[in-house]
Amino acid sequence: MIDLRRGHPPTAELPHAALAKACAVAAADLTNNAEAGLAIQYGAPRGSAGHLDTLQQWLARRYGSKVRRDGLFTTSGASHSLELCAAALTKPGDEVIMEAPTYFLAAQVFRDHGLAIRSAPVDAGGLDVAALERALRAGTTKPKALYIVPRHGNPSGASLSEQRRSKLAELAREFGFYVFADDVYHLYDWSRAPLPRLLEFDVAYTSGESAGGGDSSDPAAAAATGAAALAIPDDARIVSISSFSKIMAPGLRLGWIEAAPPIIAAVARRGYIVSGGGCAPFTEQIVSRVLRSGDADTHLDAMRQRTQSRCEALLGALDEAKDVLRPLCRPSGGFFVWVEILVADVTAAQLLQECDDVAFLVGDACDGGGAPVDSDAAPARLDRHIRLCFAMLDESELVEGVGRIARHARALQ
Repeated sequence: MIDLRRGHPPTAELPHAALAKACAVAAADLTNNAEAGLAIQYGAPRGSAGHLDTLQQWLARRYGSKVRRDGLFTTSGASHSLELCAAALTKPGDEVIMEAPTYFLAAQVFRDHGLAIRSAPVDAGGLDVAALERALRAGTTKPKALYIVPRHGNPSGASLSEQRRSKLAELAREFGFYVFADDVYHLYDWSRAPLPRLLEFDVAYTSGESAGGGDSSDPAAAAATGAAALAIPDDARIVSISSFSKIMAPGLRLGWIEAAPPIIAAVARRGYIVSGGGCAPFTEQIVSRVLRSGDADTHLDAMRQRTQSRCEALLGALDEAKDVLRPLCRPSGGFFVWVEILVADVTAAQLLQECDDVAFLVGDACDGGGAPVDSDAAPARLDRHIRLCFAMLDESELVEGVGRIARHARALQ
């Protein structure tokens, strides 16, 4: 069995040695340095000052763009970030738009908060922003939020162009909805022309100056914030969420939210945060050491190189199977390729049933379950697509896996 389904980094290639070294130093500090004991005490609601300083500097260098220190917030991963944003910025009954196809596990987060899910189409350039604008102006959708994987999408593999990013930010300001940008694959990029993050088009984020502090560990002070401070300006619309799951190790359960300070303040006022004493104060200390040592850069650069080779092998195999399989686009980063089945009247579920020696994710699983924002448009045929992950396996397994899928598709044909 060749498994092209799971979107995980390879276990054997995780930075075991770098994390072990950081853990050893942290353990020694706990024994010999009284100040280091703060890492196992209740922490600051927004994250420890030292970690946020290190994270800001590392992200600014890796992104090649401005990162605001007062716009960072530590979480327990990207899914936790999404949970916090839904809790702080929406209410039950609000509408949220998801891409079609979308990251299939995100929809449950929104359902848990009583949100009504709608879907918007995706093409080789990512979210079809023109179709979204038509629906917004026609009044067929009135979202409070929109969830998107703008760079090397899961599952589409597509990246939103700079023009579409700018237009989406304009629409968010005009129609008053938040954009939850899932940026976990943004740094998993080997293109020659990196795209700016969606957050760089947020007026409230880019217009202010980055400030230190703002991460008080006093729960009473956080809880006593006045109602007037709850107001979020109309030009603060975009929230970037990310984590170390793909770029370091999933088991760390450490991520971050990045947004204009009023949005960060709204998240920090959640009762869970005020009561909890920070999301991951001890893990922050481990990861900060890996960032400062340069081991994080070494690991990420090596993983991008290996993953690029695997992606190119998978795309080459798809070229050999172009009579029955067609990728939506040719990703230059991320983990996935979204593939259309060209055999007439054959669905992904039917193809999977025939495949007793290879596994993949059927396109139906990537349906957020919401009605399309444009009821007049033809519905997306997700059931005629499959998602293939190229991150887990070596080149020969990827080529063989696609070859097997193609053989089964031709047999059905």
